[in-house]
Amino acid sequence: MGNISENDFGNNDLINRKDNKTDEAKSLDISKKGIKLFFGEAERKFLENAGKEISIDVLQESFILYRIDYKETRTHHLYGEAKRKVYLPPIEVFGRINLEATGPEYFTPGGLIRKGYGVFTAHIYISHLDEVGAKIRMGDFVYHKGNYYEITDDGSSYTDNKHAFGGDKFYYISIKAIEVNRDVFEAK
Repeated sequence: MGNISENDFGNNDLINRKDNKTDEAKSLDISKKGIKLFFGEAERKFLENAGKEISIDVLQESFILYRIDYKETRTHHLYGEAKRKVYLPPIEVFGRINLEATGPEYFTPGGLIRKGYGVFTAHIYISHLDEVGAKIRMGDFVYHKGNYYEITDDGSSYTDNKHAFGGDKFYYISIKAIEVNRDVFEAK
């Protein structure tokens, strides 16, 4: 099947997992095979470039990504938690962004109230993440329009046709994050 290096896979977590795949499975993941009738590689590239142009050049919706530096962050040997996290340099990432607000909730009638929070969702082209050198992981933080959010879904679980061209080649991910108070994270 040929020699395959990890660099052949790009940023697509769906095919970049370090599990025990056979060479045949790895080759199929990076192959150019797929729907050919009326939808080949040229059409894929055209649609992706048009979508990226709309997201980056026209809409210009972006957020700042704060990634945890797992090499420099020291964790507790038993619990695996870190009192102080070290972050890589922040990166501006473009995508289609949606914010939702939730209202306050009562734990018991007339009792304690939990403050409402915001839910951040971003749809990001995988090739754009490759261009800016970003890999998004759960636990990273984002900043958008005055608020910080912790990433609770890094998009690696979306293996549906919606996130793929013609149902076979994944081209974007959807991430979700929950608003956090400034005592949890403030980029300093």
